[in-house]
Amino acid sequence: MKRDRRSKLKKKRRKRILKLFMLILIGIIIYLFIFKTDIFNIKRIEVIGNKNLKKDQVIKASLCNIGENIFNISKKNGEASLKRLSYIKEANIKRKLPDKIVIEIVERKEIAIIPYIGSYIYIDDEGYVLKIEEQNDEVDLLRIDGIKLENPIEGDNLFHTLADEEMVVFFNYSNSLNLISLMKRVDFADKTNVVIELKNGVKVAFGLLDNVKYKLRFLNKIINDIEEKGINARHILFNKGDNPIVVTDDR
Repeated sequence: MKRDRRSKLKKKRRKRILKLFMLILIGIIIYLFIFKTDIFNIKRIEVIGNKNLKKDQVIKASLCNIGENIFNISKKNGEASLKRLSYIKEANIKRKLPDKIVIEIVERKEIAIIPYIGSYIYIDDEGYVLKIEEQNDEVDLLRIDGIKLENPIEGDNLFHTLADEEMVVFFNYSNSLNLISLMKRVDFADKTNVVIELKNGVKVAFGLLDNVKYKLRFLNKIINDIEEKGINARHILFNKGDNPIVVTDDR
């Protein structure tokens, strides 16, 4: 009885050792297949969503390289590196086995320029500095004057540096109402009377930066009425009392 039991235990032990050996062998074979052959080496990198950035810029920032093993890349590090580019808002790196990488990005959109020492600072709707370039009169973006800046660099968020929170509300709410696209210029130099010049030539005396959302909604309504009724407006005055005044060519 004791011999039979010992024999069975030995057989079980041998089977366990054999199974362990087979698992290790399979693991080694899989490792060699994945990491020691060129089957899973990156041969193609596709970039989706780039408009302002060149494909090569995106690929370089992604830390993905042609010829590198597809399992050696760190998607987390690559996506973090991509987001350091000022134009990239969102980034996603995908593996497409066996040898393809897909980089999907969402770019920030230029909505305004700010003059700064002979250059233009391009910002998006969240106030991020996208680029700083020499002034160009052909740029068709909202121009913002009267803002003091100190050594801005690409990637900075200018809205975080503004002392007046109502100014941030002005930009954000104007953008949500699609008013930004109608504005040619905004001047904050006179804090008692912000001046807005619309692309249709109408000038708006916005007054103080108070009740900003209410005044912007009112301005949006007035602009729509002017367009619908074909009114030849010259000025819209918010600084002459509680109710805005529309000055036309007839007055």
